[in-house]
Amino acid sequence: MGALLERESIPHALLFAGMDGVGKRTAALRFAMACNCRSAGGAAEAERPSLPLCGHCGACRKIQAGIHPDIHMTAPSGAAIRIAQVRALCDQLAMKPYEARYRFAIVSDAQALNAEAANALLKVLEEPPDRTVLILTAIQASDLLPTIVSRCRSVRFHPIPRATLADHLERHKGLSPEAAAAAAVLANGSFARAVDANLTEWMPRRRWLIREADALTGAPRIRTLAFAERLAKDKSKLGDALEILKLWFRDLLIWPHDPGRVVNADMADRIEPAARRETPAGLLAKIDAVARVQRDIAGNANPRLALEVLARGLAAPGGNK
Repeated sequence: MGALLERESIPHALLFAGMDGVGKRTAALRFAMACNCRSAGGAAEAERPSLPLCGHCGACRKIQAGIHPDIHMTAPSGAAIRIAQVRALCDQLAMKPYEARYRFAIVSDAQALNAEAANALLKVLEEPPDRTVLILTAIQASDLLPTIVSRCRSVRFHPIPRATLADHLERHKGLSPEAAAAAAVLANGSFARAVDANLTEWMPRRRWLIREADALTGAPRIRTLAFAERLAKDKSKLGDALEILKLWFRDLLIWPHDPGRVVNADMADRIEPAARRETPAGLLAKIDAVARVQRDIAGNANPRLALEVLARGLAAPGGNK
């Protein structure tokens, strides 16, 4: 984006695509600040971010505070972005900017646009107002109308490397190396998830999950059902729990070949004996079983039933040597 500013070639529409929590909305606001900053050269070099903005002028402060009259934010109302919201945005864009060099309309989670709202927004993209930049954020471009995507310049946001997340948590949140590494694993590339992780609850939960997963092989049916019931009780943590299980089986698979690449490195004392008890085919089957449950639950399958099927699969002795 800095290159766009250097060339003074600012497109009328941008699409920021990437997983939740990687900074798409933050980048959109920083780009708006950079396009409207009145004194980018005034900040000390050590204080300046990668985009040329000072962070201290009136325009920067207003955008940071969310009170700039020419920065318009639209986000889902409930599960969708509705036609009334896009019409209200269009009414705002029909007027001239109050004070900005470039007015910005930022539509967050644009994949939530319903059909009417998407068509209304398309008309704005086809005839963009003067001195106006529209930024759409979405998880993936394929979730939007192709006609909308074709009128935007796409910018892909990649997951944040675990090492980068862990380093940030150590330096800025005061976490120990072990806690920071654990949070980075759970975050799975999302800065927002890393910052929001409740480590005092997560650390013992991760160890409980791994201990139970190890003990399931050959376990009686009553134990597998109890494991499924425990997982299903807290739906808000279910996604993290399944990701932890998948990463654990992945670690067991690669440990004999490349121990340096395991993500649960702080549990090396448990990884080695567990890996010896499993076959590659069995571990691949367990990874596939967890991934299948993730897809099923995302598709509105009954979580309890899906987890019972998973627990029985993890207990099957076929993967053992």
